[in-house]
Amino acid sequence: MNSTASISRQLSFAMVMATLIFGFGSCKKDPVKSTPQPGEYLNSNVGSNWSYSTTGTSSSNWTVKVEDSSVLYLSNKFQMYKTNTAGVITRNYYRYSKGNYSVLVLDADGATQEIVYLKDSTQTGKKWSKSIKGLGGILKQYNYEVIETGSKTVGSKSFENVVHIRLNIPSMGYTSDAYYAPKVGLIMVDDDYASSSSAYHTEIKSYDLK
Repeated sequence: MNSTASISRQLSFAMVMATLIFGFGSCKKDPVKSTPQPGEYLNSNVGSNWSYSTTGTSSSNWTVKVEDSSVLYLSNKFQMYKTNTAGVITRNYYRYSKGNYSVLVLDADGATQEIVYLKDSTQTGKKWSKSIKGLGGILKQYNYEVIETGSKTVGSKSFENVVHIRLNIPSMGYTSDAYYAPKVGLIMVDDDYASSSSAYHTEIKSYDLK
């Protein structure tokens, strides 16, 4: 269950993601295990799709779908996730391997970089980071931290074993708080672009998992 129009938004949504997932058939809780299985926070099954709604400085409804396409980066396979926002299509690439969930992004020179946005190891306070080249040669430091795990209600849907991940990119004045649920992936994210006084709130609306 990142990632888009920008690197930071790409990471937030994947997601993505996220991201980077939907169609709620009922309001009862999904059955959950006491401990999520490895890789359970990213669904890469072709045809799985999610819909989201974003409000804030600007508003939009958008969808994400796992496509039957992939790319290789350093001999590692990344699955394509296609985002459709009012007819504007973007494509992001995600994979899970050995406890890490990662997304491909481009640095200022247009070189591909892999960034880990989530881990199976979700102890509160766990941190990791990666730097990539930004505009003007200024390094962008992607700082991640596990804030908490637990239950989360989004709209009328309750999720268990949700991981709250905070991403901070100081050079961009950007912070996001993303929430990932087992099997579904990204369920909610708050984006704050302090440098431009812009803020967004995104919630999952429906999903159809294959």
